[in-house]
Amino acid sequence: MPTDIRPLKPTSNEIILDRIRYEGSSDYQRRVPEATKAGVQDTMKALTKYRPIWNEFEAALINRIGTVLARNISWSNPLGIFKQGMLTQGDTIEEIQVGLIKARNYDPDRESLERELFGTHRSEVQANFHKINRMDRYDITINSDLLRRAFLTGTEMGSFVGQLMEAPSTSDQWDEFLLMCQLFPEYSANGGFFKVKSPDVSAPDSTESDAKGLLRLIRMFADKLPFISTKYNAAGMPMHAKKEELILFCTPEVKAAIDVEALAAAFNVEYAAMPARIIVVPEENFGIPGLQAILTTETFFVVADNLLETTSQYNAATLANNYFLHHWEVISASRFAPAILFTSLEGDEEIKLRTPVTGIEAITVTDILGATPTELARGEVYAYNSDAVTTPADGVNNGVRWAVSGNTSNRTYITQAGVLHVGFDEEAATLTVTATTTWIDEDDNMKDGETATSTLPVAGVSGEEWPVEVEVSDITIEGDALTPAFDPETFAYTFSREGGTTGLTADDVVVTGPDRGDLVISINSTTVVVYSPSSPGDPVYTVTVSDPTP
Repeated sequence: MPTDIRPLKPTSNEIILDRIRYEGSSDYQRRVPEATKAGVQDTMKALTKYRPIWNEFEAALINRIGTVLARNISWSNPLGIFKQGMLTQGDTIEEIQVGLIKARNYDPDRESLERELFGTHRSEVQANFHKINRMDRYDITINSDLLRRAFLTGTEMGSFVGQLMEAPSTSDQWDEFLLMCQLFPEYSANGGFFKVKSPDVSAPDSTESDAKGLLRLIRMFADKLPFISTKYNAAGMPMHAKKEELILFCTPEVKAAIDVEALAAAFNVEYAAMPARIIVVPEENFGIPGLQAILTTETFFVVADNLLETTSQYNAATLANNYFLHHWEVISASRFAPAILFTSLEGDEEIKLRTPVTGIEAITVTDILGATPTELARGEVYAYNSDAVTTPADGVNNGVRWAVSGNTSNRTYITQAGVLHVGFDEEAATLTVTATTTWIDEDDNMKDGETATSTLPVAGVSGEEWPVEVEVSDITIEGDALTPAFDPETFAYTFSREGGTTGLTADDVVVTGPDRGDLVISINSTTVVVYSPSSPGDPVYTVTVSDPTP
């Protein structure tokens, strides 16, 4: 409803009659002369001669002109600014709120199976349904003879019609205000408000300290509400509120105490000022014992009109018209809106859920094929799981911290997703993986809970980092030793063979030590050379083959 309506100026009967005439039916316009030309008396004579025309005039006067006049001079619901317009379709307003999604740890080495890929990942969703719960009617009877008396002077028609229609309009507005105020105690009785204990500022003997104490609490929670929390709304959903949306409802006594005791005494009024728009409601209309103020948002009220209409019925026996103002609407409150009640009584105890871990199941290990291994191969990855963490009912502590011990290679590690990487150069005979549960104690300290371990042997050939030094331990040709006996520090040897190198192949030369395919054995007319071309700096062994035949 508008709050800055200018006072009405007196309107002459001629202007009102012409306005109705121009908006009337073609029959009405044809039979009724213009008031400004023929005069009011001629107009009224034409109206009263023909009853259907008179009924049309009277209905238009009440429905169009009268309603506008009444709305401007009657009392308006101060909470009407929170209404949500017209509910043009259906009889229910559905209010939906979607919760947050829990984060899951990502590890590119951990496979996503069918549960993650094709499973259902539901987020918390709540819905409230607000149905039409007000269908009121306001009746008034208007006698035609009384209406004709309004034409005695030039401005009495507007005044009379305005007074006539003020009664149902004001009654409607006042009832709507009372119904919206009744939401406060109903909401409180059902545990909707988050209650904060505050000084009793409304008491006549309240002090400046009390007013500043309440103002300090209001400003503190106004700065808390922009952050997501589940504590401050009745549905327990993760919600927040923008500062420009905040509304403070309080009694006249509380507002007067804050204005006089707190704000007037403040050196810097800007910092001490209220952080929200203030709506004043009489204490008796709140109906909540100990109430000081309510801090909420514009979305607290769920109020919408479904029907607001004036109808009429002519009574031939009394020569009167009965008018009926119908008002249907939804009057409800949102469970999702943050709402804080400052009360001089006891506030809500902030309960912290502490769920210590009491147990953890054995660790399971799977390889890349999904099988359970009996040993860990060097250079492979394995998935460790220990999700079955035991906590009290509704416990929230199920975090597991992973660690690997016994490793000799820094390439062996385990991620916080439980993926173990075994280094290809790991020299340890066994590796031990430990899962440690964590929880938050009463002092908000991180604590270690139960642990589970898994120890498996390490298998496979240990590799070396490139470039690799080729360590040769022996060289034989056709099964015979070299001269002198092979020594890795000696690089030149001799070998006696009938015919020299004729017919000698690389398969006849056996190099002991490295099991690698990057060794090269070259044979020319007099020598056999053994070396590794991919490892610069490695030794090159040269064997001179002599022919003992003269």
